[in-house]
Amino acid sequence: MKTNAPAVMNVVRSHLSPLVLAALAFGVPAWAQEPQPQPLPPMVVHADGEKAKFSGIVVDRRADTIRLREGNVATHTILLTDETRISTPNGLFKMSRKKRDASSIMPGLMMQVEGKGGPDGMLVADEIHFSKRSMNVAQQINVGGEVVRNQVIANTDSIEKVKRRLADSITHVNARVTNLDNYEEKISLVVNFPTNVSELVDGAKGVLDDMVNRAAGLKGYIVVVKGYADTTGTANYNLQLSTARAVSVVRYLSEQKGIPLQRIVNPTGYGSSKAIASNSTPDGRAMNRRASVTVLVSKGIANNNGR
Repeated sequence: MKTNAPAVMNVVRSHLSPLVLAALAFGVPAWAQEPQPQPLPPMVVHADGEKAKFSGIVVDRRADTIRLREGNVATHTILLTDETRISTPNGLFKMSRKKRDASSIMPGLMMQVEGKGGPDGMLVADEIHFSKRSMNVAQQINVGGEVVRNQVIANTDSIEKVKRRLADSITHVNARVTNLDNYEEKISLVVNFPTNVSELVDGAKGVLDDMVNRAAGLKGYIVVVKGYADTTGTANYNLQLSTARAVSVVRYLSEQKGIPLQRIVNPTGYGSSKAIASNSTPDGRAMNRRASVTVLVSKGIANNNGR
């Protein structure tokens, strides 16, 4: 596939919002639960020296080579060099840029790339931009170990550095939830998904909106998110799909509703395990295609509030 693809590709890109790009990147499309799944969207071969600019989600990384998924439009292979400028918006009005280390680029990061085609068809990145919020979301997912699993081979050291930088901020969260018996359930809900879909539908967003409004009056709450799938496809892809559903909930709560990431405890995908209905019927499978969201409050805090 050459970069002189039909102009409609650029039109599609212009209408993809960052949230849609994030959801699509983590979502598993219609082929995901088939016995013989297809690969990612078509790979773009960038012509040598041709300029390109696009946004998407990092699928995997091997040393300085990154695969980025541009929604359901295309997959790009990106090469980092010593000259690649990596930054996030900075300052009161986000008019300046803060330089970031290449180790900040990891699976799950939503970013914008500008560069030129190289002789091997990859895009040699001149500039990479991403928001601090997107970086925090990617870090939280990676530290939780529940990002859609790809073969990140030579980037282990970079991810370990990120984990160490986050250790202090995450340790106190994990300490609070080591024993969930110390927490009291305040809100529990389920949102469902269509077959082979990880994006939240409008009805699911409405349910989450109501949860956020109810949780606003709670002190010291934490949110536990778990994703599930039915048994239509293979165990591996069901695990990926269930994780993608949990990630979609986390992204919506953090990016659209302003829930601090430190309140969300490691989002987890359980594949087709823990079914709540029979997978032998369409209705049962529909019930199992879900994400559960539970809001917990420390019993100590609850007791101090007059209980």
